Amino acid sequence: MTKLSCDACKMPPYPADAALSPETGLPHGWAVRRIGGRTFTLCDCCGSVRHFKGGVSTYLQEHLGLAPDARFDFEDAPGGGLHRSRVRR
Repeated sequence: MTKLSCDACKMPPYPADAALSPETGLPHGWAVRRIGGRTFTLCDCCGSVRHFKGGVSTYLQEHLGLAPDARFDFEDAPGGGLHRSRVRR
């Protein structure tokens, strides 16, 4: 059996016996992201929406070997909820 680790930081889930999400089979907070036509399994820190605001972060570009103009696809992921903070006037 292959041990799960984040494709960017190479760290395993913490704690090691973290509960798995029934929908994804990954620890809670972890996500599979499609970037630059490739699929990556990212931990809750590396897969955070903060790494995708304004484009793919330099950190992910360097650690995943992505081009500076790499595009990401979030069709399968829930939104960041920023629409809820907008105020109608």
